Amino acid sequence: MALSFPIENHILQFTLLVTAALLVQITVERVKLPGLIGLLLIGIAIGPGALDVLPREPVAELMGEIGLVYIMFLAGIEIKLSVLREHRREVAGFGTCSFALTFAATLAAAWWLDFSWQGALLLATALSSHTLVAYPVVKQMGLLQRQPVVTAVGGTLLTDTLALVALAILVEASAKGDGGAWAWLQPLALLAVLVAVSALTVPWIARRLFASERIPRAEKALFVLVVLLVLASAARVIGTESILGAFLAGLCLNPSIRGRHELHEHLGFVGRMVFIPFFFIDTGMRIELSVLLQPQVWTMAGAMLVAVLAAKSAAAWAIGAWWGYGRSDRLLMIGLTTPQAAATLAVTVTANSVGALDAVVVDAVVVVILLTCLFGPLLARYAGNKVVQRKEPAQQSPVKEPQQEME
Repeated sequence: MALSFPIENHILQFTLLVTAALLVQITVERVKLPGLIGLLLIGIAIGPGALDVLPREPVAELMGEIGLVYIMFLAGIEIKLSVLREHRREVAGFGTCSFALTFAATLAAAWWLDFSWQGALLLATALSSHTLVAYPVVKQMGLLQRQPVVTAVGGTLLTDTLALVALAILVEASAKGDGGAWAWLQPLALLAVLVAVSALTVPWIARRLFASERIPRAEKALFVLVVLLVLASAARVIGTESILGAFLAGLCLNPSIRGRHELHEHLGFVGRMVFIPFFFIDTGMRIELSVLLQPQVWTMAGAMLVAVLAAKSAAAWAIGAWWGYGRSDRLLMIGLTTPQAAATLAVTVTANSVGALDAVVVDAVVVVILLTCLFGPLLARYAGNKVVQRKEPAQQSPVKEPQQEME
């Protein structure tokens, strides 16, 4: 049987995606670049907007959506709640400052580019968050307990939460603007109920289930997956986004999972090897080269990039100066908080689906994602090496989390 393009067979689609993810991560990371850069580029190459080797539907789109949900779930899991409580002032100050400055800078850039007010607010919301793409770099260097790193990582909880809540408000207001205040307040009220019910029930069930010696490991891992999918689906059913439910699932399971090192590592492994690579490939497949080559895309991307870099740098430098962090530590904070990926893409795609942002803006945002995800880890590696070489003094977080094996 002759092979035609785009490939229609679902097994062949999945095989090509898995093979591409493996080869790209092996080759790109050997030259000290983040694997996601290669995944984005291969997605552009094989997608409908370039060589048209694979269609996005159904395999790449489905796996990409699952990857996005899993990224937000891991974001909730990776947050050290005990560290947040210990350094709540630094985290709150940095998270609020980073979100507010980036929101204002991006809003100004969007108005300069003649966006509608809905589009400008949604774009500002998208770029005000950040994704800890450089986290593995810092972890490998053994710098996770440095207070500036704790501040930057903890600030993720605040910036992502604010971005996701703003997304829910703006999308509902945009999609149901003629339905009165209740049309967009209702999903938020239901989300508040979902948060309250989940916070009261999920941690209690998780503690009892993980403490039981009669329940096998496989069933405990399956319970985690069920909680993730149920809360993600519930968030979608009530009219908000599935990533909100995934993030909530991570936060609810955080105390139980972080105390069980083996389960924690297994969840991270599954994400890195199975789900998350597909998200970045699918992101690349969204780019249309014919649109990407338009000068308007690069003008937009340049304005967005300047706004993000200036605002994130200003927040890190200001908070770093206030708390007495060294120059290399401030650069490390910038490297950690500059990359745009998960929440940024989620807000952008959602805004595009309701007609608030067009394909040109989506391509410009993906360019920003690509460039910031390249810049952030490189800067984090440079600053981290400086910290290690100079052994700059900085407060170390005294909080140590219990490491228990999964029963």
